[in-house]
Amino acid sequence: MSNRYGIATLFAILMLAGIACATDVDEGKATLPEGIETAMLPDADLGGYVYFNTNSSIDVAAERFLKSDLTDVLPIGVPKSLRLSRATIAVASSPEEFGGTLEFASDSDAETACDLYQATGTQDEFWGLLDQNKVHVVRGETAWSTTVKTQLEFGPLVPFDEYDPIAWNLITNLPKSDARPLAVGVMTLEDELIQELASQGGIRLFGLNTVFGLIRVDNVAFAAYADANLTVPASIDDEFFLESGVGVVFVSKSGYPGFLVSFLLRSVSNRIGLETIEIGDTNARYRELDNLHVVLKNKGNLLYVAVAGSQPDAERMILGVLSE
Repeated sequence: MSNRYGIATLFAILMLAGIACATDVDEGKATLPEGIETAMLPDADLGGYVYFNTNSSIDVAAERFLKSDLTDVLPIGVPKSLRLSRATIAVASSPEEFGGTLEFASDSDAETACDLYQATGTQDEFWGLLDQNKVHVVRGETAWSTTVKTQLEFGPLVPFDEYDPIAWNLITNLPKSDARPLAVGVMTLEDELIQELASQGGIRLFGLNTVFGLIRVDNVAFAAYADANLTVPASIDDEFFLESGVGVVFVSKSGYPGFLVSFLLRSVSNRIGLETIEIGDTNARYRELDNLHVVLKNKGNLLYVAVAGSQPDAERMILGVLSE
């Protein structure tokens, strides 16, 4: 080990030991889905939440409203897909426990979704309330699910920016772009929630959780981009990203200053298989995994991660952030 490298390492260790975590996040200028200002969340302890709106509606496979072990027995007469227009979903510390509101393109689609949802388990585990073209849903049998059920039915509910102003500001630091994302949200890094959600979404983190932990990240905001005519299948994997053109951008804020985040990214890159690439007039970290392409780049102490079906698409999303 050279003296120069040893000094740099020692300096980084001293900085890691001496710098307090920063919690404030400045408000950004992200392009967000329409209507998010009026979206409401349960006033409960949430592990994450997401808001979806495409300004029209998308086809969602009817099987997604059934438990995974029942998807082969879709009732006779039920359409293969339902038209979803808008949704706000909150999760507890595990994605197996959630609650929120789904808004469909028609009353009949909402009624079908509610029937399918309530048919998937016992009444105590699955609760649904039909309200014209909306369905309020809760899954779980704990005090958390009871609280969320009561608040969805009777209130109180709170807007995103009031529920957690810091998390809201993190959302506003997602990309500013010509195209609105179809969904945005926030998830905590506690209790391995991000790993479980990523697995359900067909994404392997390949060491991103190591990066997030190393640079002291508490929450991660994300935005999903896709064509308006997207169809959501019964199961999601890397083929879904490749065929639909879906891309996801994550942003998190480190508790360390930007120069130290850059140093830590360089130090950990080789350990998790990241290579250095040039994009625009700067460089970033890149890896291909399971036919998906991942690009990482920090902007000060904000860390951006783009996941897409092609490297150019992932790079384009990162360049959109850097050009602001």
